[in-house]
Amino acid sequence: MKRAEGLRLQLDAVTYLKAVKRLMSVTYRDLSRILEIPESVLSRYVTGDMLPSLETARGMLKTLWERYPPWSVVGARFKTFDTYVDMSFVSLPEFWRLYEIYLAERFPGLEVERVLTAAADGIPLAVAAASRLEVPLVVAKLYREPGVENYEYTYVREGKPLTLYVPVTQIERGDRVFIIDDIARSGKTVRALAELAKRAGATVAAASVLVARRDLYIDVDFPIDILYRY
Repeated sequence: MKRAEGLRLQLDAVTYLKAVKRLMSVTYRDLSRILEIPESVLSRYVTGDMLPSLETARGMLKTLWERYPPWSVVGARFKTFDTYVDMSFVSLPEFWRLYEIYLAERFPGLEVERVLTAAADGIPLAVAAASRLEVPLVVAKLYREPGVENYEYTYVREGKPLTLYVPVTQIERGDRVFIIDDIARSGKTVRALAELAKRAGATVAAASVLVARRDLYIDVDFPIDILYRY
């Protein structure tokens, strides 16, 4: 294993530990019991005073993933109400890091040139994805910037026509694109983003949707992952 890969493994283990502690309100005592690591050592991992060995990091990630998989974390924080859904946890840095680790596990070896999302709620997740993949982020906006040539696509969402705009300079012909969406109720936004990529001469390599309705099926010609269904 290359040194950078080993360091990534160590940092991911600590990141997962911190995410679980914050997002699931798990105590050091409980984590110590689950991981069989003294509380004092876990505390030093969290504060950054030390890193676990590669072997320990690998075991931590495996155990934490099995005990607190990403979908269970989303399920614990995701709330539905009569008129809206509460996804405020998406704004927490700890969740961004957890999502990065999930994407790396779900899409190993994914090679793309762009991450594409729609404004505005999916942007934090798309930033996390672009950071992990080390590629530029492209945000399809709901307005046309003055004097800018755009690719655009209009579709109907919740009975209202919406147009997404992407400057032509932000996606190049032949690019492989990774689509990120925070919540899918009909799948129309994912399909709209895919159409924008197509109009730019790009190819959609895959898509990740954080939350979708339980009965939703999105008919697309590329792999699409849904982390949590409600």
